[in-house]
Amino acid sequence: MKIFMSPMPSRVLFVCSEARPFASTGGLADVSGALPAELIREGVPVDRVMPLYRKVLDGQESGGYRVERTPMTLSIPLGGEEIPAEIHVTEYSGGLTYFIGCEEFFDRTELYALPHREYRDNYHRFLFFQKSVVALVDALGAPYDVVHLNDWQTGMVPLFLQHGIRGTGRTNREHTVMTVHNLAYQGIYPSTGLYHTNLPGNMLSQYPELEYYGNINFLKAGLVTADRVNTVSPTYAEEILTPEFGCGLEGVLEYLKTPVMGIVNGVDTKDWNPETDKHLPVTYTRRALKGKGTCKEKLCKELGFESTKEDLPLFVVVTRLVEQKGLEILKQAMEHFMSLPVRFALLGSGQAEYHEWVKEANQRWPDTFKGILGYDSGLSHRMEAGGDFFLMPSRFEPCGLNQLYSLRYGTLPIVNPTGGLKDTVVDLRNNPDKGTGFHLRSYTSESLLECIRDASALYHQKAELRKVRQRAMAVDVSWSKTAGEYLKLYEDAMA
Repeated sequence: MKIFMSPMPSRVLFVCSEARPFASTGGLADVSGALPAELIREGVPVDRVMPLYRKVLDGQESGGYRVERTPMTLSIPLGGEEIPAEIHVTEYSGGLTYFIGCEEFFDRTELYALPHREYRDNYHRFLFFQKSVVALVDALGAPYDVVHLNDWQTGMVPLFLQHGIRGTGRTNREHTVMTVHNLAYQGIYPSTGLYHTNLPGNMLSQYPELEYYGNINFLKAGLVTADRVNTVSPTYAEEILTPEFGCGLEGVLEYLKTPVMGIVNGVDTKDWNPETDKHLPVTYTRRALKGKGTCKEKLCKELGFESTKEDLPLFVVVTRLVEQKGLEILKQAMEHFMSLPVRFALLGSGQAEYHEWVKEANQRWPDTFKGILGYDSGLSHRMEAGGDFFLMPSRFEPCGLNQLYSLRYGTLPIVNPTGGLKDTVVDLRNNPDKGTGFHLRSYTSESLLECIRDASALYHQKAELRKVRQRAMAVDVSWSKTAGEYLKLYEDAMA
């Protein structure tokens, strides 16, 4: 039975800067991979468009797809220069994914940045991408009812849909939805770049949607000009209206034509399923949890813990190594944390200072701390399955996905109750009958340690631990409900 019985959009274009399995740096790619596929299963035709990065081409064999060059080459103006955009396509998850090809802009080792700085021409790269999206819509001929945009790399698209890529106007009128995955990233660039937009020269002075303290702000443009705006959890939708989380845009968000809607992300329950996960040494179910213990034992051996038989709780983290993810309070807690009868494993990469911290911790606590720098998809699955508790003390978190994976695998999350973490994890200490994890009472190392101690105590209450694990694994974290909410948002935008 379909989850949405009202008239649905006949065609949707999902515009994103990354998507699994093609190219990924984090949660946006997970959403961009899973949400269109779920909408297609619900009967809505969805096409997707993203840049043709080098990683897209390099990942064809391992990703199970084949990118084909189409006859289309579009001429995209950037100021007075014309740059060709080669259009490629693949069929994946029941829909078409188009790729905007331009070696000058996208044939690079990384998507957005080198290890110590972002690419200096990101303004031109993603201005070109957004113009190419509109040119592609026009070239395809059949109009889309809804164009669904995601984060700052797509924020200018509504303006180009209105004014055209040459600033001379446009006849089609698509409805637009703008999803904010993380408000902290806005795409702010000097106003001298306005020339390259080919938009009217008075845009900054006459159109407040683009101007931001004398600069161009891609995300602000999308927020103000899209028909509807949402973010990825109800709590984050409230938080970003405050100076603490609004990143300078709280005033803009407060006065949008309609309130920002919060829709919690889901997860790909085919890829993240302890009953069928091919990355695990053994599988397990909510009713038969024995395999989880085997996963833990195998994981400890894989990570190099000397003794795997001693009955100690295993805390795990899979994260980007950046301050937002709570690394500062974790570092402050580490001295006391490592004095407890526990084991701790971390997988991630990010800022150089945290890489050094992980290396030092590996040397200082070789028996209890195992930090792996980088990213390994298979290992991330095994850590979710083999861990007892998942640490996610983020300073802010628009939605978060790892806590959802953890619930699915019975690895109880320990979270700072912000954004989607608050919306998806029920605190055991405040609600023992419905709890699925632990909430920090404050964003401090002391509160984190308190949660770790309480989790360790629960670990040794085996019957209660099993009950809470089963409760966590019963939580519906699929995309089905989420897709229904997006369909209602599309209908609202079309109205």
